Amino acid sequence: MIAAWDAHPGVLSPVGRSIVEQLAEGPPRQPLAGFEPVYRDIVDYIIRCTHRIWEAKNIGLCRTHYAADCHLHTLGGPAIGVETVVQNTIGALAVYADRVVLGEDVIWSEDAPGSYYSSHRIISRATQMGDEGGVRMATLRTGGARTIADCLVRENRIVEEWLVRDTLVALWMVGADHQAVAAAQAQADCAGDQSRHDWRTAAIAAVRRGGGIVPGVAHPAALPARMLALAFDDDLYGDAAALLSPSAEIRWPANRHGFGRGYWTGCMTQLRAALHDVAFRVDHVAARPLPHGDVAVALRWSLAGVHAGGGVWGPASGRDVLIMAVSHYRLRGGIIIEDITVFDELAVLRQVMGGLGA
Repeated sequence: MIAAWDAHPGVLSPVGRSIVEQLAEGPPRQPLAGFEPVYRDIVDYIIRCTHRIWEAKNIGLCRTHYAADCHLHTLGGPAIGVETVVQNTIGALAVYADRVVLGEDVIWSEDAPGSYYSSHRIISRATQMGDEGGVRMATLRTGGARTIADCLVRENRIVEEWLVRDTLVALWMVGADHQAVAAAQAQADCAGDQSRHDWRTAAIAAVRRGGGIVPGVAHPAALPARMLALAFDDDLYGDAAALLSPSAEIRWPANRHGFGRGYWTGCMTQLRAALHDVAFRVDHVAARPLPHGDVAVALRWSLAGVHAGGGVWGPASGRDVLIMAVSHYRLRGGIIIEDITVFDELAVLRQVMGGLGA
């Protein structure tokens, strides 16, 4: 039987809990067939294995925590295989050797018996100690960026992962020119076998076909899913924003941080002003109860459109653009009081500048 969204109340969010408490060992709080006995529940699995790999620097544990043929999805392109995960992690630590990963929340669901889906929101802190190819030489600057990793987990192994990162902020922290980085990436994309970018064409076509998830009215994700649909599908921004608290806190990529319905509307219309002929789809939802009656919701969504308007990404290019985003919401009393949305805006600019295929 698949657990209800509010089942297992003893499986606690990291919100408001110290890392010492989060990593405390003890008896199981949730049955996890096939998992290492050190993991007490699915949230503990995500927090603890992340700590073991990144803070303890035991990168080889990726081989026991990712499936050999795991699929990784980013807006910069897909990858397959645990050895890719290992090499990417080694490469990241070669540049940011003191990197720590601070878990802000883990919102999870059991999508089928024994198949767990987690949406892990983190802030990374690190010093650029090594030269970073395509970005700049070592600066010894310290910074961080918000990332959300959505993972499908079975029997102690991540079999599929969707990763979104606020890459522009990460570049700004080390003084890099994001426009130059995006232009260089786009130029490199235009060389070689263009079939390696077919994934993006297929993803845009899939978004335009629709058929995404429509949460049931009893599921907490129904409220934010309706809010996004009212905005992206119907251009009813006032009706959409009415589902937010007037003082809701909004955190979007590239240091967009404000409060209230007007600020949220501005974030949405920035996208819509740049992208015409848009198609929107909800790809996954999850929810978990929080203390004091609040509810946390994770919603992964995709947006496809034509870059036919000027504005935030420069003059209209006529390029097809794909956005893969994850939003974390906090609900209180049937209204949204917080929206934290992450997508890779560098990869958006890379597409606008002619990269990632036709």
